[in-house]
Amino acid sequence: MDQAVTDFSPEAWSDCFARMEQILGWSLSVRQRADLQQFSRLLLQANRQFNLMGPSITTDLLDRHFLDAVPLLAHFSASACVADLGSGGGVPGLVLAILCRPPQTIHLVESIQKKARFLETVVEQLALGDRVRVLAMRAEQLGAQEKKAYDLVISRALGSLAYGAELAHPLLRPTGAYLALKGRNHAEDVAGLRLSPVGRLFQTPQIQPVAVAGGGVIVRLNKGHWLVA
Repeated sequence: MDQAVTDFSPEAWSDCFARMEQILGWSLSVRQRADLQQFSRLLLQANRQFNLMGPSITTDLLDRHFLDAVPLLAHFSASACVADLGSGGGVPGLVLAILCRPPQTIHLVESIQKKARFLETVVEQLALGDRVRVLAMRAEQLGAQEKKAYDLVISRALGSLAYGAELAHPLLRPTGAYLALKGRNHAEDVAGLRLSPVGRLFQTPQIQPVAVAGGGVIVRLNKGHWLVA
């Protein structure tokens, strides 16, 4: 398989790691660097077979997708239990799993079986079982089974903010929050949430730029703990 489609140059990785460390405020370990590189290789290879993330993965994986995930980690408490809805190819969930520190845990929620199997393969190969579970089910199913089980629910490319908030709400503990990675048109999405009934179940949206290429933001919705869930 052509090297250009299965890995990135040492210079690209060096730049990615430096920018990650700048965002995090601490240095990546040798294992974290190796795990990120191995995850990237597995994802690029699987994407050719299963179209896990689309063609832009070969140009934007490090500069956009990996780096966009990193600022989410600042929202994790020391023992956060996190659900990543619609995990797909594992971004941001697996990136965060590589960077987080047990007892922080992440549940990757993915209903498409081929994608869930890929996630399980990565978790096994990178020995991330101490902090990651793959749940091969729809978010609605999980919400019915695991009410108020999570400190944070995160998503990327899941659909409208209102749709994601509706899925996240039953999963969140009373003091929990939904974190959605959104693009340049986030203002329109936030406006749609305000007009939706689910918008009344959360506090005022907080917008945090991700500070990397693409103009993306994290929209944080704190659960309205004064309301009955």
